[in-house]
Amino acid sequence: MKKSFDWTTYSDDPNNEQARAEVLPWLLNHRQVHLDSDLLDYICNRTRGKRVLDIGVVSHSALYFEDEGWRHRRIRNVASYCVGIDILQPLVEELNKRGFDVRCVDATSDADIGERFEIVFLGDVIEHVDNPVALLRFAGRHLTPEGRILVSTPNPFSRKFYRRFSRLGTPVVNLDHCAWFTPTTALELARRADLSLVAYHLAKRFTKFKRFSHSFSWRFTPLEYSFPDYIFEFARPDPGP
Repeated sequence: MKKSFDWTTYSDDPNNEQARAEVLPWLLNHRQVHLDSDLLDYICNRTRGKRVLDIGVVSHSALYFEDEGWRHRRIRNVASYCVGIDILQPLVEELNKRGFDVRCVDATSDADIGERFEIVFLGDVIEHVDNPVALLRFAGRHLTPEGRILVSTPNPFSRKFYRRFSRLGTPVVNLDHCAWFTPTTALELARRADLSLVAYHLAKRFTKFKRFSHSFSWRFTPLEYSFPDYIFEFARPDPGP
């Protein structure tokens, strides 16, 4: 796996005109659009039958544990083997009592739990942490050689947030968020974490009518307006000779 687009090969200036001109077609060539599945369906399809490390499983509160859409249960039910990671010790203990395999580990640390996984999933975690590069390095440390890191995070360019902005004057989002991430920032995170950005995914289930109507609107408005989340896919690059 080659390293992804790296602006530093063009210049020491991140505003270099050639780098900025070439990054857009690179990103568009690596964008994958899924109109027949929502985010969780897409993740379940990718984790089915795989060894999975799911980071940030608690989702803030034990209230979510009984929710049909609680991601960790859905992933655990389709994976061949699934380990969860979180830092909230009391809730980790509660999940283990309920039969889940969850470890209390800081996923921005240098820790190594001693196992390797085909998929490491970071579900709406990266926008909460102080050090996203350390988080990706932790994830990369636990990958098999051909493994993939899947990172879901809110898309700040979506209509979902634009509507909040236009109605309220400024968007009010999850008060524990401390960052937004976009395809270009994902590229930079990959470079700093010594990973490759393999692709980024837009996943949302559209009815046939919605697909038809959007096929016209997407001629005039950016495609990404219609998708509330990004899913960034990272891999470990080949070490080279």
